[in-house]
Amino acid sequence: MAYYSSPKRYEIATGKIFTTHCPCIHRTGSVKGMVKLGFWSQDSDKVRHGNYIYEQP
Repeated sequence: MAYYSSPKRYEIATGKIFTTHCPCIHRTGSVKGMVKLGFWSQDSDKVRHGNYIYEQP
């Protein structure tokens, strides 16, 4: 659904709690590629935390 640059912005915008217990890639990876290849859902939120981007459930 959306990309958030920090867990705090994600929590404020959605009201959900950020978790690191989900799939992630390094910041140099391609979110678009992960969605295109079917590893990540297009409808899920993506959150950058440090050097990693997490797909939130």
